[in-house]
Amino acid sequence: MKRTFHFIVFIALSIMSIMFLSCSKNDDVDLGSFDYPTSELFGTWKASTIWVGSKYIVVSDYPKYKMSITFNRDGSFSGSGYLGNGSGTYKVSGKTITTYVDGKVYATYYVTKYESGVADFTITIGKESIRMYAYNVDYKGDDTGSVIAPVISAN
Repeated sequence: MKRTFHFIVFIALSIMSIMFLSCSKNDDVDLGSFDYPTSELFGTWKASTIWVGSKYIVVSDYPKYKMSITFNRDGSFSGSGYLGNGSGTYKVSGKTITTYVDGKVYATYYVTKYESGVADFTITIGKESIRMYAYNVDYKGDDTGSVIAPVISAN
């Protein structure tokens, strides 16, 4: 009888251990279907050049245009700089990243081109759009691709 009891306890503990180990934490959420590797979206993107009016502006030459956005694996984002400061959630679809603040669309980022941690975005907030070349400071992939941002100088 004692042996049967120990056997049942052993089986129950084994099943609980297997269930516990198989329920590992997974921070990734369903962000949607993206045309680029989703893993390369995660991280902090910093603007290097933006199109303002009828000319390109090198952000490092004009600090007031400095901006960045961080896309997290859990579907949250935070942004700061020229386009405002804040945080919320985001989803991806095709070439578009849509950000939400308090459940409402805040901005859409249309990816015109992406290569090796560098992207050409058209950002739309309401009826206004801005073009931004940005790089992912957390990019760990192959950096042998060509740089797609325009090489210009404010001087």
